[in-house]
Amino acid sequence: MKNKSKVENLNNSISLFIGVRNMLADNVKDLDEFSDSIDELYNDIERLERLNTPEYQLNQLKQKYDIKARTYNQLFDAHQHNLITLWKLSRYILKQFKHFSEDEIKEYKLNDIQNSIKEQSDKIKPKFIDLLKYDIKHIKD
Repeated sequence: MKNKSKVENLNNSISLFIGVRNMLADNVKDLDEFSDSIDELYNDIERLERLNTPEYQLNQLKQKYDIKARTYNQLFDAHQHNLITLWKLSRYILKQFKHFSEDEIKEYKLNDIQNSIKEQSDKIKPKFIDLLKYDIKHIKD
């Protein structure tokens, strides 16, 4: 019964990890599209400046650009924090593997999953300074 509980907990953690990882992959696509939209708006502003467009029209576009740029920066910051959260989740999952013996890992065929999580964890490992900023921000909250 204890083994079943360990496996269920691990399975739930892995399912959460996969869900969060997929959500972050979607966020990357959205951020990329948002970035393209900001670049297009910037190019439009430059083009209109060369055409001596009235200042009030340029100011409206510049305000729209500023709003989009600030929003993008906030979304990117949230994405970075979510990556750190995903990394912490991966570390938690890897600790869960320590509750299994080598025989259990082979019996449940968890080697590939463990290696995959370890590999992904290494890829998204944040820089030490980013991790400190993240921890300090969450202490404040």
